[in-house]
Amino acid sequence: MDNKYGSLASWVYHVDKPIGRSFGDVEFYLSCLKGTSGPILEPAVGNGRFLIPLLEAGHVVHGFDASPHMLDICKKEISIRNLVDNVSKKNFENFVYGEKFSAVVMPAGSIQLIKSPVACLGFLKRLKDCLSESGKIVVDIDSLSCMIDSGPTSRMWDLGIDMLTLTESRVKTSYLHQTTVSQLKYEHWSSGSLVSSELETFSLRFWGVFEFKSLLHEAGFKDVSITLDYKYPFSMIDGDEASGEVITFEAFS
Repeated sequence: MDNKYGSLASWVYHVDKPIGRSFGDVEFYLSCLKGTSGPILEPAVGNGRFLIPLLEAGHVVHGFDASPHMLDICKKEISIRNLVDNVSKKNFENFVYGEKFSAVVMPAGSIQLIKSPVACLGFLKRLKDCLSESGKIVVDIDSLSCMIDSGPTSRMWDLGIDMLTLTESRVKTSYLHQTTVSQLKYEHWSSGSLVSSELETFSLRFWGVFEFKSLLHEAGFKDVSITLDYKYPFSMIDGDEASGEVITFEAFS
C-alpha cells in the first residue's frame, strides 16, 4: 500500500475534511449502529473525522491507522474533547485485537486502499474474526464510474498568511485490474514563499457491486444488504437505473 499520508498530506486532509464533516456517511452509519452496545472498530481512522462523532454519540470506538501523522491529529482532537483515546498505529496486514467488536465501520472507501483482491479477502476475514457473534460490518466503496479520469485537478486552502495546495493527476488507469494510480503534490506556502512540499502516489482498487458482495460472502459474512448514496436500497432500484456514486454494504458475521 503506497498511500502514506505524510505530515503535509495529513494537514491538507484535516483542513479539507475536519472533524465531524459528513458526506451523509456519519448520519447513515449512526442509524446502522442503533442498538449496538458493544465496542466498534474503525480501520484507517485517519484524522478522526468519522470516529469522533461516534464517540460523541456515546459509542465505545477503537481505531487504527498506518500513518503516524494522521494519528497525531486524531489523538489531539480526541484529547481536546476529553474523549477516550483508543486509537493506535496498525496496518491492514497485521492488526491484532484481544477483544471482540460488535461492529466494524469503514466509510469513505477506505477499503479501496487495498489493491490486491487476495489481500482484501484476507483483510475481510481478519475483520470477521474480530467480530462477536452476530456482529456487523458496514463498509463503503466508490462506484466503478469513479475510475474515469477527469483530468488534472488543483485545489487550494487559504489559512491567512499560509496557503496549502494540492495538485492531483492520474498516472495510470487499469480497467482490467480495476485500479487507478494518481500522483498527489502537496505544497505549503507562507507569505508567498514555498515552505515545504510532498509528492505521494495514491492507489485505489475499485469493485463491482456483485463482485464485492461475493467477496463478503467468501470472507464468511452473511445477510448482505446494499444501499446507494446513503439513501436508496439497491434491491429497490432497477439495475439499469442504479447510478449511485457511493455504495454501502452491511453484513453480519
